[in-house]
Amino acid sequence: MGIHLAPERAEQCRLLVLQVSLTLFALCSIYLTVDAAGYGDYPYNYEPAELPKPDFEFTFYMQSRIGSPTNSTTAAVTLPVDRVGQVNLTDQSWFQPNTSLFGTIGVFENPLTLESLSNSTEVGFGRGIYVFDSKFDPAFAPAGSNGVEWLWTGIFNDDSGLGNSTLCFKGWNLPRDAAKGTSEVAICGGTGKFRLAQGYAKLSRAISGPTAVSLKHDVAIFIKA
Repeated sequence: MGIHLAPERAEQCRLLVLQVSLTLFALCSIYLTVDAAGYGDYPYNYEPAELPKPDFEFTFYMQSRIGSPTNSTTAAVTLPVDRVGQVNLTDQSWFQPNTSLFGTIGVFENPLTLESLSNSTEVGFGRGIYVFDSKFDPAFAPAGSNGVEWLWTGIFNDDSGLGNSTLCFKGWNLPRDAAKGTSEVAICGGTGKFRLAQGYAKLSRAISGPTAVSLKHDVAIFIKA
């Protein structure tokens, strides 16, 4: 059984529904206008505040050797997607920075040294993983364009004065940007003397060859209060 309203009552209900609908439409229009005004500017115009002076700054070099089954400090544990079935993980001579490595995951235990030469004083080890996650562009050879996503920990020895301390690094860089000294990775924590640390490391290539790279890290650390 349906509900029947007097004509006057039905007209009042119709006008009320219309009024509510118009009000909601107006509110949505205002919201969209404000939203567009706040987020529609492009390119984005953002100037960060000036950073305070870091609590601690220092420099080290990470020494990486690849491509050798016996003398490498870095090993691939997956194959590049476009070379599956062509190469294998036992013979890693294909693992070269100037070839397509998209899809390769590497694990490493790289010495950290005080100076750029691999035989200089060791201050610790860098242990972690990285993923090659951008397509190779031969136009940028020899620096290449294998984008690398890093996740690793710097473990410092007693001789460094930072014994029992670690720093955690995470970030993405292009080797050609590191060659120009314009790459950075984030510091997202630490232990020992670096508890509650945050900051960044600027990357630049000190020595680069077909199977060996010395990657300079200029570190700036801020300790959370």
